[in-house]
Amino acid sequence: MKLYNRLNELPAPSLSGIRIILPCITFPLGRPQRTPQHRYRAKSVALGTVEINSTEDISVLHPLYLVHPWIDFLLDRQPVGDIADATPESPSSLTGVTPTHDPDDVTPSGAKKTQLARLVTPLLKLWFGRRPGRPPRDGVSLQSPLRISQRDKRGQALRLITRLRQPFGALLFTQIRQNVPVYRRVAADSIITVQVQDNTPLQNLLDNVRLLDVL
Repeated sequence: MKLYNRLNELPAPSLSGIRIILPCITFPLGRPQRTPQHRYRAKSVALGTVEINSTEDISVLHPLYLVHPWIDFLLDRQPVGDIADATPESPSSLTGVTPTHDPDDVTPSGAKKTQLARLVTPLLKLWFGRRPGRPPRDGVSLQSPLRISQRDKRGQALRLITRLRQPFGALLFTQIRQNVPVYRRVAADSIITVQVQDNTPLQNLLDNVRLLDVL
């Protein structure tokens, strides 16, 4: 229930210019060791040994964090609509979304906005659900968390643990400012599928539920 309540209190992702405040569970990653063919191996307390294939040299980046951003999936608040390409089972959607933008905008600011849109679009689909005016599929609609009974909350908390043990598509971030906790996504060309180990202490997860300030 502690983990369920902590996650349930997180706000939705918010956008401000080229920044996003991203609610998530973070997993600190040890310094990656480079192997042949652009493959890296690193260790995480909660995820074990992680393999990442990327053309970006992430061995020179520190610190690194793998991130679980699928909060709605964990809390069983999956909205209805065309979001099959934005679920933890399809992590490739994080790099496959084409945002609406000016193709002539090749400035650094425009590039950052495009990259941000690729990251945010599937997450916003998960949080805000179906398109306006589209009826729920098969009569299904979202239930407000405020109306969930204590018994239902306990049931959802148990299902949360089950979902948390399933493989998920993680995002990789590095901190870009030492004095201010601001992050950017790296290895965006890689599909990183990981799984929380069964022996991970609950306190480890609670301590890493947070909001990331992402550029």
